[in-house]
Amino acid sequence: MPSQPLRTEKTQFVMESRRAWSILTIVWAAFSMVLLAPGNLVITSHWADALHLVDILDRMSQGQRPHLDFVTPLGELAFSPISDLMAAGVPTGQAFLVVQILMAGGLAAAGLAIAVKRMPWVWALAFACAVMVITLALVHGRPEFSLSINVHYNRWCWALSFVALLAALLQPDKPALWEAVFIGVALAGLALIKITYFVAFLPLAVLGLLVTRQTRVVIIALATGLTIAILLTVLWGMDYWLAYLDDLLYIARSDARPYAGGGVLRMVTSAQMLAPAVLTAIAAYLLVRDGAQRKGLLLVCTFLAGAYVSDQNAGFDPLFLGFEALLLLVWAPKLTDFRRFGLTVISLGLAVAVAPNFFNLATSPVRAALADRSGFVPLVIGSSHHQDVLLERGAALSGGQYFVVDDGQREFFGQRPAGPVEFLNEALPDCQSMVSPRYFASIAADLEERDLAQGQAIFVADYLSPLWLFGDFPPLVGAAPWSYGGLNGIENADFVLFPVCPNRVSVNRSILRELAEVPMTEVLRTPLYRLYAL
Repeated sequence: MPSQPLRTEKTQFVMESRRAWSILTIVWAAFSMVLLAPGNLVITSHWADALHLVDILDRMSQGQRPHLDFVTPLGELAFSPISDLMAAGVPTGQAFLVVQILMAGGLAAAGLAIAVKRMPWVWALAFACAVMVITLALVHGRPEFSLSINVHYNRWCWALSFVALLAALLQPDKPALWEAVFIGVALAGLALIKITYFVAFLPLAVLGLLVTRQTRVVIIALATGLTIAILLTVLWGMDYWLAYLDDLLYIARSDARPYAGGGVLRMVTSAQMLAPAVLTAIAAYLLVRDGAQRKGLLLVCTFLAGAYVSDQNAGFDPLFLGFEALLLLVWAPKLTDFRRFGLTVISLGLAVAVAPNFFNLATSPVRAALADRSGFVPLVIGSSHHQDVLLERGAALSGGQYFVVDDGQREFFGQRPAGPVEFLNEALPDCQSMVSPRYFASIAADLEERDLAQGQAIFVADYLSPLWLFGDFPPLVGAAPWSYGGLNGIENADFVLFPVCPNRVSVNRSILRELAEVPMTEVLRTPLYRLYAL
């Protein structure tokens, strides 16, 4: 007789799962059509980051490798899915969108398959949709109605982390082998996208698996990650990992940006995070008082790991609060009445705290699709490449509040000088130019008109060096597309170019101090830049 209720329960689970899968598929298809319909990619903010991204993608599409051929603290998987499509002939903007769509579909599917066994199907569907939105959004995430491809790798890592952590922190009746493998693959993926997430969430995932007594799962997950590391070492060689470590140490030792967000304590006690921190502490207390000490421990560790990652991302979105809210919703029904109510209220409070960020992420594809393309121009103006990555015309052609310096041939742009500094016994104005495609296009056009450095590699003494995208210059091997100081790649350069009004004075002055010891011959000086031959 008891087989009938079991059969009914299984039938209901199957029906609810099918309903969730159907809705998720429809949502994914709708987002995909919205993203691809315009045929291009538009951005309205963080164009310096966009230039940095295009710089790296173009290098990799030509065969360069991160760490071995250029300096970056980011892992290969942050770029290679996009650059591989570009190498196959897909335009830059389309390649970016297609990769986001495919990743969103895959991670959302894995998230739903894991979540539906651990919680009611409606919550599982909400989790999968949140993972999808985070992955394919077209904004960095703050509740600002802008459009950007800034720090896309952060969003990918958040989504990947949430799916893996859900499997680790919530134990199903019968863990599946593929879930253990997925956790291992996900953790390896974090290490190959942005190491910060790997450092923060590897201990949390292992702790979650041990606390929930998923011993077999943790062994398989770690073995999977180790196998991936061994295979990649065989394919890429040990030199690759040593170069990756060198790049990480280069950033860690830099004075330009030693701490992204100012420290975890400062972030947790900030106006934005203080209330969620207090709510998390109260929730942990309620769990412990109800005898769920392990869940209280996991909740606190989730908050601390998430806060660390958010701090390292220059204070970008605390999306982990939404993940915490889901954990509390799942745990709440197992508590006594008063504590169950308290946990539910706290869960809603955490969800409200992060709701503006999620709303901005979710609406960004629609805002991008509805943007009036007549007000946009290609990000890399004056070039035949990357024409489907568009930037607002005003930002592309000016880039900020400038005064004009005119050498009689073309207009150049920079902020008003504040005071002089010296380089090679020459007084230079202490000024700074805002990042603008026109800024780089002006220099490239001027060099072309003077027939200087054409087809030759240029070391740019600034924090960004996408000049080669705008003219007939090869990408400098060994360079840092986003520099924190140092002479990276100068041994492969034919010329040194430093702007009179750089995009970032602190990095420029650090580079100039080291350049003062390098033998150079002056070739050209203009109101905008100086050019030296090596």
